[in-house]
Amino acid sequence: MLSYLRHLFLPHHTNNYRAKVLHYDFFLVYVIIFLFGSIFIRTLHRIDPDVLGYATNITVDKLLEYTNQQRSAEGAPPLSLNEQLSQAAAGKAADMFGKDYWAHNGPEGETPWDFINGAGYAYIVAGENLAKNFNDSQSVVQAWMDSPSHRENLLRNQYADVGFAVVNGTLNGEDTTLVVQMFGKRLSSPPQIAETSSQNEQSLIPVETIQAQEIQQASGTPVIAQILPSAMPSALPVVEQQAPKLFGATSFIQTPLIDIRSVSQNALFIISTILLLTLVLDGIYVFRNKIVRVGGKFGAHLVFLFGLTTLIWLMQFGSIL
Repeated sequence: MLSYLRHLFLPHHTNNYRAKVLHYDFFLVYVIIFLFGSIFIRTLHRIDPDVLGYATNITVDKLLEYTNQQRSAEGAPPLSLNEQLSQAAAGKAADMFGKDYWAHNGPEGETPWDFINGAGYAYIVAGENLAKNFNDSQSVVQAWMDSPSHRENLLRNQYADVGFAVVNGTLNGEDTTLVVQMFGKRLSSPPQIAETSSQNEQSLIPVETIQAQEIQQASGTPVIAQILPSAMPSALPVVEQQAPKLFGATSFIQTPLIDIRSVSQNALFIISTILLLTLVLDGIYVFRNKIVRVGGKFGAHLVFLFGLTTLIWLMQFGSIL
């Protein structure tokens, strides 16, 4: 047994003085393990997600609490949870799942402001943050705070209200938990039309109305819309919009027996650590014995393995938009 382990992990004459796990033909074994492991996990997850699934504990109460904690720490006023903005967030989440996209703007030109207006929320400033595949509420808010553009959006002083939707579904073929955060400041009062009579004729007095201005930002950053006042005559009465019947989820809590993220991360960490240690030992052996190899360079292999491990590790975590 010990001789076989030495053959696998230490340079020896039985493996041509290179650990067997570092041989190029052995990497085929890794590919097969990852391939069948992935198929097994996906199959078992579909059969019984309560046994093997994604552990998630995200609630609107906690999202609001952590958001206001961050705002308070930066001197920004707290936000109030708004039902209409939550309806707009739920509508945006449903649209992303229904049309299978992960973006601020939909494939048919839908914008966040369409959902906010559709929910009956008349605003003078509004914004949106998105997140997916996080384990808990604090991780979501912290990810937004770690991104300069999302942080600016979350801490914006002009906002007074916020709405959330936490929805689970299938996006791009994967089980996904979406978190939609909609910000806004309500238009205090609609423009009024004053009427006067002069010589049996009615005339309309020009009043201040609103003009929308959307500020587009690069993909991967939160988007903000502002509505600024401007002096323009208006002859149309203001009709209040009716909010559609949208229902936003207030939380998504799932506790499977085995968490796929934890299992994947731990397995990846163990395998990567073993390979890195083996590669380091191999390099020390080559250096001490002044062995010249034609097959490859130790430094290049080490950088490649470390970079690949880091990339795969980062892919295990949630993402924001």
